[in-house]
Parts: sequence; C-alpha cells; structure tokens
Amino acid sequence: MSAPARPPTTTAAQARVIDEVLAWGRPRPPVPVGLVAALEQRLDAAIAAGTDQAGGSPVARRVLGVRALVAAGTSGRQEPLVHDRATLRGILLGRSFARDVEGGHVGSPERVVAAVADELAAERPADPASASAWWNAAASTVRAALLAEIGEVLADVRSLWPRLPGDHLDVVVRPQVRAAVDGGRVLLAARPDLVLDSPRRDGRARALVIVTRTGMPRPLQDRALARATALVHTLATGRPPFRWVVLHLTDGRLEVEELDAQVLVDSAERIGAQAARTLAGTRSRGGSGNGDDARGDEHDGAQA
Repeated sequence: MSAPARPPTTTAAQARVIDEVLAWGRPRPPVPVGLVAALEQRLDAAIAAGTDQAGGSPVARRVLGVRALVAAGTSGRQEPLVHDRATLRGILLGRSFARDVEGGHVGSPERVVAAVADELAAERPADPASASAWWNAAASTVRAALLAEIGEVLADVRSLWPRLPGDHLDVVVRPQVRAAVDGGRVLLAARPDLVLDSPRRDGRARALVIVTRTGMPRPLQDRALARATALVHTLATGRPPFRWVVLHLTDGRLEVEELDAQVLVDSAERIGAQAARTLAGTRSRGGSGNGDDARGDEHDGAQA
C-alpha cells in the first residue's frame, strides 16, 4: 500500500490538525499484547463485584450506553436528558460536522445542516422523548434560526478541519459500537461522532476516535466519555485507537490523548463499577433488567 499523500490545507489551523491531531505520516504504535483480554477481565470483575453486592446479575441482557454511565459516574446521579434548544443545537452540530468531514466539505454548510436535520426529523417522531419529536414540534421560526446558527458554526469548523482523502482513509460517521461483557449479559454501547481508520491491518493501532462537544466544557466528564468510547471501540474491533479526541465545536478546541493501555484499563474498571450500580438501581426500582439504556446514543454531541 502506497503512502498516502498529505491532505491539502488552506489554513494554518488545518495544517495543525493534520500534524498534531491526525499525526499524518507518523508511525502508529503497536497494539499492546493482551490488552483486549485484560480489558474484558477488568470489566467482568468490576461488574461481578458490584452485582454480587446488589444481589446477582441481571436476568436478561442489558444494553448500557457509556454516555449515560459516564454522566452518572461523574455527577453521582442518573437523570434522563430532556430535549431543548441547546441539546438540539449540540446534536445537529455534532452530526453535521461528521457528515461534512465524510463528504469532503462538498456543498454549502447550510445544505449539510439541512440534510442532517431532515434525517433527524424522520428518526423517531412518535417517541415524545426523542430529539426528533422536539424538532418536529418546534415552531418553524425556531428551526430556521437554529439551522442558520449551526450553519455559521460549521462554516467556521471547516477552517479548522481539512478535507480528507477517502482512498487511504476509512471515514465512519456515528458508528453504533457495542461490546458484550459479563458473560454476554451486558452490552456496552457507544456512538462516537467520527472514526477515522486505515484499511491496513498490521498489528498496529490506526484508528482515531472523535467525540464532539458543545456548550460549557466539563473536563472530567468529557475526558471520561472519550476514554469510555475508545474502550468500547477497542473491545468491539479487537484493536484500540491510536488516539481519542474531544472536539469542542463551538470554539474549535481539541483535547487529544495518546493510546495508553493503563488509561483504558482504569476506564474499564470505572465503567464496570458504574454499570453494576446502574443494574442494581434498576432492580431496586423493580425493573425487569431487560431494558435498553443505550437509546441515549442519539444525544452524542449534545450539550448535556
């Protein structure tokens, strides 16, 4: 496979992303030996320890979204996300950024945002708790103003993010990533906004996992979410990313972390412990243990 040419850039910010974030042309780190097995063992042990104290494992398979687990672990409480203008702004902006990168900045930012909004409107309109229900019920003036605002932000983000060549890079938008743990009784779910990966498979970590954020930064929660997303990606694909990134879309700020096996192991222990607490809370409320808590994946990119 020939070496990929450096993507063309039109701004200094784009050049910095190529060099400092994508690390274009630099050697990728080898996958640590035994990492996936170690992560699975730590998760299983943490879930088992917590569920044993609470009275046993769930009766049926549970799907737990890491976004909700991280939010509960950092705030100490689990609260359902109630949609408003701010959350829709975050959802639409995060999705629009990912689609724009995938499409190579083709078409005006306004057209990209409008297409993403049309997709969202058709997703789950009958569910009153969904983002699509809020969007469809909003006044046309509210929707128009929000689309215009997001289009302006996306135009600014284009000056930061370069066009990426599709022939040497797999650009995956909002993949639904799931990994079975605890003997298959729990599925951990994550939905990164964007995964940039190489088609090459050679025992090296080559993917870049990106989580977007809007609104006020929450450093601990933002970092924990990016790590948990990288954790699920590692378990699901058998290969860790070489980096995971939090992209703050409003100001273009990037928080980048390099592959670190111990960081992923620590994240596995925290996610496993919170998963056990979540399962115990469901049982204490009389739940059947077979619900799907990953529906909040639609909120990736939200301000919450």
